[in-house]
Amino acid sequence: MSYETLLSPTSLGPVDLRNRVMSSGHQTTLVEDYAPTEEFFAYHRARAEGGVGLIVLEAHAVHESGLLTSHTVDASREAIVDAYRPFAEDLHDLGTSVFCQLFHGGRERYAGEYAPPAPAPSDVPTDRLQVVPRPMETDEVWEMIEAFAAAAERLERAGLDGVEVVGSHSYLPAQFWSPKLNDREDEFGGDRASRCRFTVEIVERIRERTDEEFAVGVRLSAEEKHDHGLSVEETLPIVEHIEDRADPDYWSVVVGSSATHRGCSYIVPPSTNDESVVATPGEAVRAVVDGPLILTSRIDRPTKGESLVAEGPADVVGMTRALIADPDMPRKAAEGREAAILPCVACNQGCIGRYQEGLPIRCTMNPVTGREREYRDLGAAEDPKRVVVVGGGPAGLVAASTAGKRGHDVTLYEADDALGGQVRRYADLDHRGAFDDWVGTMAGELDRQGVEVLLGTPFDPDDADPGVDAYLLATGSDGRVPEVPIDDERRTTTAVEALAHPDGLGDSVLVSDWNGNWTALDLAAELAPERDVELVTGAYTAGESVQQYRQNTLLERLDERGVTLTPHHRVRAVRPDAVVLENLFSERTEGRSGVDTVVFAHGGEADYGLFRDLDAAGHDVERVGDCWAPRSLDEAVWEGFEAAVEL
Repeated sequence: MSYETLLSPTSLGPVDLRNRVMSSGHQTTLVEDYAPTEEFFAYHRARAEGGVGLIVLEAHAVHESGLLTSHTVDASREAIVDAYRPFAEDLHDLGTSVFCQLFHGGRERYAGEYAPPAPAPSDVPTDRLQVVPRPMETDEVWEMIEAFAAAAERLERAGLDGVEVVGSHSYLPAQFWSPKLNDREDEFGGDRASRCRFTVEIVERIRERTDEEFAVGVRLSAEEKHDHGLSVEETLPIVEHIEDRADPDYWSVVVGSSATHRGCSYIVPPSTNDESVVATPGEAVRAVVDGPLILTSRIDRPTKGESLVAEGPADVVGMTRALIADPDMPRKAAEGREAAILPCVACNQGCIGRYQEGLPIRCTMNPVTGREREYRDLGAAEDPKRVVVVGGGPAGLVAASTAGKRGHDVTLYEADDALGGQVRRYADLDHRGAFDDWVGTMAGELDRQGVEVLLGTPFDPDDADPGVDAYLLATGSDGRVPEVPIDDERRTTTAVEALAHPDGLGDSVLVSDWNGNWTALDLAAELAPERDVELVTGAYTAGESVQQYRQNTLLERLDERGVTLTPHHRVRAVRPDAVVLENLFSERTEGRSGVDTVVFAHGGEADYGLFRDLDAAGHDVERVGDCWAPRSLDEAVWEGFEAAVEL
């Protein structure tokens, strides 16, 4: 495709964009002392180099009370001006416009070392974050309006092109909009005009204090996606009123809410959703808005972006996770190199998942993400080597492609007849199909880098060549079965094998999960429609180790499919007459009769034999991923990359 519309210029109010691809505001945790770091600048600079038209920087607190975490950028400080000036100039030189989100969460806040009262329109608690806010006094509301305007003025002086008032996801402006969250009796509560006044005043004050060439937009959730949230029908009159009174330069439309477990899953929608989650609400907003409209959420491929701007309601599309996975996506699309674009698989592990753990942004599928300052410009190796990579799973694919890119002579051995390792098993699941895209992209990269790929070829240590300079082992792991009594006549298997061969498991399956892992949730959901499934987990809750938004959607699916959840229990024995479960706290046991198959989702078990044989023979050998120690996909990809870089 030529992507004639997606890659064509447009404008957001007074600001011209070179194309319609946007990196929307998202937390990076590349922040120290409430200020952006050099890693922050390198991260965004890479996306500008890759051809993005607009970068909207993450949520910046406009007031000290709005510092959501210790990694929030503070726009209430004068220091932000000098911090951003050279950065803004760099992005402009690269052809990218740069805006910033102006943020206050109101009652939606995380607790830090000290949790001061959370200011909000009223004292209505928030279910998910379990905060009881305090109502703002009227003079405090005016002070907050001034804080938004002052932050915008600082960012204009810093050289940015515009700001976006964040009213999405039930944050502070939306709390004023909602009659369910705003029971004020002053000029900021009551009828719709009064509830919208907070936002109208912010936009007007920013306009008074900034140049007419400085853009001012509003971000909102067209639909908050929970019973007590604003519906599309309730949102549209709010949009119309603000549009008529304040006339923002653009509207940025998303869905979801931070206030509830179900609503928050739409903040960064996992792969169980597609672009329609925002396209349909966006069409409703388009009908009442004359100016430019931005849509963001699950727009992960240039084809989707082109469709939404050429035929749909969007003028600009936020393709944030696509750009997290591949900052060069716009340039590759423009050059007709779509096959080389690293796809986002919507796993939510390296991006939002790490933010919620207080860790710097990464991408499970792109090890350079968040490390651009060190690894963006990898040159050729000074001393090219002969390298053998054993194993064509994620670690092996990344190791081989990276080594090939650096000019090494690389051969990849894969015992199976296809690349991908364990991720290929999951690619067949309806919400994990993007794994196929990633494996295909990486296979293409091996070809582009001249890597010799030997499929269906197990590596025999007796055939090790002394002329090979380095062996990288990425042989993965097999499913682990716990050391508990198991009757020989009872049917047991591992999760990976059950996904590969789901037939023959019988009508009743018990999935044993030791740590609340993703595999157990997927497996239980996959088996449930045609079977009676119980998920027994040693964690406090099923999916405990899974990123929250993905966990929410999978737990919803398990409930819809009638899966029985039994937390903080483990399988103690598999006997001829019953499966014995033990409560982890009381050690009380109980039996499950009538179970046809027990499936163990207990992580991996590595085979250390090949490493020890090669090491004993004096070869230069290194292990990466699960064959070193079974862990997550993130570690496998990173270790494959790191080992190749250090050759």
